[in-house]
Formats: sequence, structure tokens, C-alpha cells
Amino acid sequence: MKNKKGDILDILVFLLTIVILAIGFFTFSYVIPQITDGFKTAGLDNSAEGVSAIDHLESFGIVSIQRGFFFIFAGLIMGIMVSSFFIRTHPIFIFLYIFLLGITLVLGVYLGNMYQTFTENAIFATRLADQTWINLVMNNILKIILGVGAFSIIIIFSKYSVFGGSGNGL
Repeated sequence: MKNKKGDILDILVFLLTIVILAIGFFTFSYVIPQITDGFKTAGLDNSAEGVSAIDHLESFGIVSIQRGFFFIFAGLIMGIMVSSFFIRTHPIFIFLYIFLLGITLVLGVYLGNMYQTFTENAIFATRLADQTWINLVMNNILKIILGVGAFSIIIIFSKYSVFGGSGNGL
């Protein structure tokens, strides 16, 4: 694991990770209120402690999952930008990077449509309004991928390399 740096497939891994996390977190945000409704129906909210625990679990399903998703999302973007800075590559490879960014955008169209089909299900419609951050990211996944990918390419190919690439260390 020594000298591991970012590579050309960071944007593709970012896309797949975000889609998997969005679907997983959205599923959790659907299941947790179902569980809390079951607790209330079973009569476990008879005491003040029971009501407090059920309310805390329900707020976790609505608020904390969104914050966790956005924290991971922002961390992945920062990780891509930092790893892009440490990549030493020749400018001739910019066309390969642009081509793979295009492939990632095409894949992003399919994965974004998959998420939209997933959320258009009538069962999930009630919980969809609660998950604003997940929906914001997934409804704009192409713009995000294009922005992160373009910014990553700009960082990779426009930096002045003091670490030994094309620069002479001035």
C-alpha cells in the first residue's frame, strides 16, 4: 500500500459508491419509520422512555442518515481532489481521461434512471420527501460527476509538478 495514489478510475468508483450508498441509505430511511410504527402499534410507547427512544430512532431514520450520506459524499469528493493532486501523469493522457469521463457519464445516466425508477415506486413516495440530500445528489448525479471529473482533470493536468513530473523544480 506504499505510494498509492489516485488514478483514472476514481470518478467511476465515486459514481458507483454514491449510487450504492444512496440506494442503501434510502432503503434504511424507509425501513426505520416502518419499525418505529410497529413499535408504536405494539404499545411500546407507553412510558416516557419508550416515546423518547422511538422518537430518537425515527429522527435517526430521517435526519442522521441524510447527514451521514452527505458527509460521505463530501469526503469522497475531497478524496478525489487530493488524490488528483498527487497523480503525476503526462499531458498526452488527457484524451484518455476525457474518454473515461464520458463513459462514466453514460453509466451515470443509467444509474440515475435506475434510482429514479426506484424512487417512483408508490411504496417509497411517502419517505421520498424526507430525504432531501439523497434526492438532491441523485437527481443531479450527472452534473456532479461532470463537475468533479472536470475539476479533477484540471487539477491533474494543470498543476506545476515539483515532485518530479514535467517541472524542473523552480
